[in-house]
Order: sequence, then C-alpha cells, then structure tokens
Amino acid sequence: MCDAFFGASVFADSVTHTNLVLFILLKEYICSLRLDEVVFYDDDVTRVDMYMYLYNMLKNTCAQPFECIKQGSKLLPLRLQALAHGRIDRLRDIFEAVNFTHPSSVNELLFSGTISLEDDKFLATKESVFGLFLRRFSLGFHQRSFEGMSQFLGSFLKAYDKYTEGQVRVSSLPLDPLHFTTSSTRNHTLETSLRIADSMGQLGGRPTTDVKQLDETLSQFKRLFPNLPAPYYASHLLATRKRNLTEGERNLLDYFETRMSSEKSEKNLSNICAYMAVAAANMHLSFGHWFRGRCLEKEALKKALESESKSPLSHVRITHNLLNANTEPFRYDGHISYRNLNRSTHVVVTELRTKFWSMIDSGAHPADLLTLYFNSPVAMAPIYFTVYLLDLATMWLVYGYPVLHTTLLQCVINADCLQPCPVSDAVLSTAFAGMIMAFNAAGAVKQALQLTRSAEAVLYRFAEKSAFLRASLQVELDQALRSRIDMSHCDRLVNALRLFCPWEATLYQAEVERCRGNTSASHDLLQHVIDDVTCRLRDTTACTDSRHLAPKRPDPTDFLSHFEMPTLNGHIPVGGLVRLVQIGVRAQLALVELFLSIGMFTQAEAILDNARCWTNQYKLYAAETSRVLLHQAVAIAQSTFVEATLTDMDDALSQLLHQSDVYAQQRGLVFASRLRLHAMSGDSQRKVFLQSHLERLWVALEFFRSVDDRRRILDVLVLLATALNSSGHVAERNEVAQAFIELREKYRFGAGFNSEEHISVL
Repeated sequence: MCDAFFGASVFADSVTHTNLVLFILLKEYICSLRLDEVVFYDDDVTRVDMYMYLYNMLKNTCAQPFECIKQGSKLLPLRLQALAHGRIDRLRDIFEAVNFTHPSSVNELLFSGTISLEDDKFLATKESVFGLFLRRFSLGFHQRSFEGMSQFLGSFLKAYDKYTEGQVRVSSLPLDPLHFTTSSTRNHTLETSLRIADSMGQLGGRPTTDVKQLDETLSQFKRLFPNLPAPYYASHLLATRKRNLTEGERNLLDYFETRMSSEKSEKNLSNICAYMAVAAANMHLSFGHWFRGRCLEKEALKKALESESKSPLSHVRITHNLLNANTEPFRYDGHISYRNLNRSTHVVVTELRTKFWSMIDSGAHPADLLTLYFNSPVAMAPIYFTVYLLDLATMWLVYGYPVLHTTLLQCVINADCLQPCPVSDAVLSTAFAGMIMAFNAAGAVKQALQLTRSAEAVLYRFAEKSAFLRASLQVELDQALRSRIDMSHCDRLVNALRLFCPWEATLYQAEVERCRGNTSASHDLLQHVIDDVTCRLRDTTACTDSRHLAPKRPDPTDFLSHFEMPTLNGHIPVGGLVRLVQIGVRAQLALVELFLSIGMFTQAEAILDNARCWTNQYKLYAAETSRVLLHQAVAIAQSTFVEATLTDMDDALSQLLHQSDVYAQQRGLVFASRLRLHAMSGDSQRKVFLQSHLERLWVALEFFRSVDDRRRILDVLVLLATALNSSGHVAERNEVAQAFIELREKYRFGAGFNSEEHISVL
C-alpha cells in the first residue's frame, strides 16, 4: 500500500519549492498543536479551508508556492504565515536546514505525543496523507548530496526573496507585531532548549561551547517564554553539571510548576508530583546525597500509588534499584502495567543497565549477563552502543580478563568519537581512565601519563575529569612505591587519592607502611578494610542506616590515630557491591602476603579460606587464581605439599597468564618458578628446571628494570645468584652478586635488605 502511494502520480515525486513550503507549513502547524498554541483567530480562514488548500498543494496544483504566505493573503491563518516566514529565515543556515528536514526529526514529530483536538488527529499521524508526505519529502531531500541540498536551498531562497521583495511580512498584520515575532520563535526556542538538554552529557568535550553563553541563552528563553517548560529543564541539567545544587533545584521546581500550570497538564497531579520527586532524587544522587534521595524516593512512591495510571512506578523502581545494591525485589512490581505504557528509550536503557549491574552484584555468570544484553531490543541501538560496550568492558575487568577489557575500551573510544552518545563525557572519561591503568600495568608509565594529558585536553571541564585524574594519581603512586625514592611523596599522593576513593587510599597507605617496615600498622589498616567490608556485606539489606555500619574508630591514644580510616556513608549503590568485594579480596591477599613474610602460616590459611568464599560467590576469577598461588606458597613453606600441589600450581599459573596484566604476569612467573624450585627436592629435577627458571628470571629482570621496580630488581638478582650457584656457574654468580651489592648501595636499601620479605623459599 505504501509503495502504491509513493508511486502515485497525483503526488509530487521530486523535491520542489512547493513541496518545501508545504513541508514547512505542516511541521510548524503540528508543532503548534503539540504546544497547544492557538493558530486560528477571528479571521476568514477556517480549519477546513486550510486543510483543503494544503491538500491542493500536496497534489501540486498551486502555481505559486509563496502565494499563501504573501502580504494580505487569506489562504492560511496569519499566525501560521508568521511561523513560516520565521522558519524560512532560519533556513538560510544550511546546517539548520539539514537538521529541520532530517528524517529523524520527522519521525520524532509523528511518533511522539498526542493531539488534543479530534479534527487534527488525522493530520499528525504517520499513516495520514500528510504524514506520508512529510516522511517522503524528508527522505527525498536527504538522498541528495550536500552540494545538491545547498543548490536547491539557494534557488528556493532566491525565489522567496524575489517574490516577497518590498513586502512587509509581519508588521502589516492586524495583530501585535511583537506577538507574531515571538510566536515564530517559540518553536525555535523549544527545539534549541531540547537540543541543549540532549547534548548536556557532551559539553565537557566541546571546547567551542561556552557554558556561560548557554546560561545567557536559556535565561533569555525563560524571559521571553516564562510558561514554556523546556528552558527550565535545560537550565536544571546545566546547573547540575556545574555542581550548583541551589540553581539546579530552583530550575527543577520552575520546570514542574510550568508543567502543572499548562493547559496540557494532566487532571491528576499525582503523576507530575511523582515524576518531580524522581527527578529531584536523581539530582541529589548525582551530588551523593543518599539520605535525601531515599526520602524523595518514598515521596515519589507515595504519589505514584495515589495516581490512577501508576505510570510513574516504573521510574520509582529504577530509582529504588539505583539506590540499593541488595537483590530484594521491588514490592510494587505487580502494580506496573506495561500495556500501553509509552516509555522512552532512556528509561528502557536505564532499566537494562540497572538489571545488568544488579546481576553482577548477585554473582551472576558472565554467560547470563551476555545473554541479557544481546537479547535486549535496545542493546544495539547506535545512540547507546558505547554505553553498553563500556558496561561489557567493565564486566570483563571485574571477572579478571584485562585483555578483553582493554580491547573493548579501545572500541568504546573509537565508537564514541564516530557517534557520541548522550553521556559521552562520562563514557570517554571512564574509558580513558581504564586505558591509563592498562598502560601502567603493562609497564608503560610514560605513555600512561601522556594519555592523561591528552585526556585532559579532550575533556577539560565538569566532574567527569575525576576518573582519569584519579587514574593518573594511582600511576604516580605505583611508580613512587616501586622506586621508593621519597616515601613522604607517597604520603602526599595517598592523601590526594583519599579525596577520590578512601578505600583505595587505605590500601595504598598499608603498602606504604609495609615498605617502611611498619608491619603492625600495615596489618591494622588491612584488617580494618576487611572488617568494614565484611560488616557492609552482612548488612546489605539494611545498608541505608549508617549507624549499623559505622566502622570502629581507633582510640586517640593508639599509634594509628593519625591515620584516617575510610568512613563512607551506609549506602551501597547498584554495581557497588561487587566493587566493594574486590576491595575486600585485595586487602585479604595483601594481608596473606604480610603474614607469609613474618612466618604466620596459620593466620594466612584462615584468611585464604575466607577469601575463597568471596571469590567463588562473585566470580572473581583473577583473584581466585592469585589466592590459589598463595595457598600453594603456604603449603610449600610449611612443607605440607604433595605431588598434586605442583600440578595445581601449574594450572593456576596458566590461568594467571590468561587473566592478568603484564605486571602481574611477571610477578606470577617469578613467584611460581621460585615455589617450584623450592618444592623440588631431587637434584635431577632441579637441574632440568634450572634452565627455564633462569630464562624466566632474566626476562623478569628486564621488565622490572623498565619500570624501575627497585625492590623486585634486587629480589630477582638474589634469585639469579642462587640459581646460578645451583647450576655450577660460579663466575656468573659472582657477577650477579657484585651487581646486587652495587645496586643495593645505589638504591639506598642498606645492608639490611631482606630478599625473603614476601616469602622464604630459597
């Protein structure tokens, strides 16, 4: 049927001046209907007469396309004529013309919203004659090349200027000229406000966009059209991005006041009140005001239950899931009717992502998560493709596959540069931070810091910068701990990192104290993190009450009183539970290494058993591999290993090489090689293994030299000297021993250097 329509001879089959005028008139009229604007005044033109004239234009029977909008014309309403003149003037900008005629804008116009008057409903539907014409003209116009579009618009505007030369387009109209001037720009104001709101997540990477100018533009819009809600909402989003809570809250209230006072407002105001509470909760969540967000969520739930349609309940459920990491279902799911529920793509995307991270928090298998994404009808939507890809990349990092994570991050950056998503700043910031950490883990510290400077040039404002600034701090801190040149500089970096994440800062503080030889302080810091994580996981369902989760504060007379323990609020957002578990497992493994260095094997075994529960429940495969290797180290150190232990260790090492970054791989290879050599009691076994052992040590030595990890350089030199001595290479052993002595003096470790700091195996 549609093919027959497009092939019918009664309709124009080419892009002509008459068709463009008709296209402008139809779009302006439909936009006016959706804004509930009055088009027909006390003039001689009726709605039926206007429809008949537009239909004649559609049949291409009008000789002069501009006759209907000339001075003194009685063919169309005066207001519609003013709107058409204003739109034609704006089409002099070729990019404005391309956006105005784009098929996506036509589809959005025809597929969204409702028309209040029954007589006008047939006009603005996709199946109507005029709706089909709008879609057909848009497709035909955009099938032309850019040069073809420019030539056609040039000829159209030339004909328009020639026809209207000497005519007064607006001032001669019988009504107030200012009224018609502002009427012709009302639609433009709405479009501009919505465009600013849609691009709010991309402003950080647009150096040509002046935020102050945006403020002035929106303020002017609000002065010209105080009853138009869109400028208030755009101002609210902009104030939130600028971290101005007072201004954002005021604009949000003004937005909903104009919504409720408009003629198009619903009779039942409970829906609007519920949506307002949801929007306010989202704003406070962006500022970290969890308690206020909980109060607004309860208010939104109350108003949603009072309304007849219950349509806001789906938004309340999303807010509830964003606030809580527990897997407890939303109690009012049965009240949500998905039939005839017009939900935006943004809402569907948020629901999908919330469910995705809730499944990760509950320890779902990766196959189930991939099935959830790839079976979703909106997962492959081009506009949100990079968001989904970033979620998948983060998922692989959580489960311990950094190679997949890094590969997908490169795809995220490339895809977002080709088509920026609505939250492009946050996506690029997270991706850049991941790439910075990947370069650091591969030993490319210089490249990591260069990428940080490049990222700052791309995203130079707003809060999204914090992600890669935190990553750059961790790169500097890792390098400072490797070289151990200035431990006071490490303290300064830890204090700076504490502003971004007190958990990471506490783990680094424990490592700093360990490097200083303060084993007791390092132990207490790590134990504090483990206890606090355990408490929060145990009370997940009651995590909204911070009094139940407050960690034990150190006594002022205690030697740890000068350390600032991590004190977070009692809320664990969706996706935060698995990250909390990762912090806890890292603290446990660090504590095991500490126990091994001082020979406390029983305590190390107990910690490893506790860590296994977390790694198995949350599918932390890389952490489980490290746990297995440490378990083998405990068994070998206690001389309780059996022959099967070596096989298990080889399996764990194979998994480590597939799941870890380059730095962890080198550590694991040296670690496993040292354990295996110690476990071999027979001389024949040791001689066979020595050659491969030496090769691994030389490779590891080159890598640790490239990253200036001084502690591990000396440690590998001790292992090399021991291996060379066992194989009878006395001269080479003496050279390595002399290099060790020289480097020890150069690095200022002193004669008290103990190569058995991590584990005594040789």
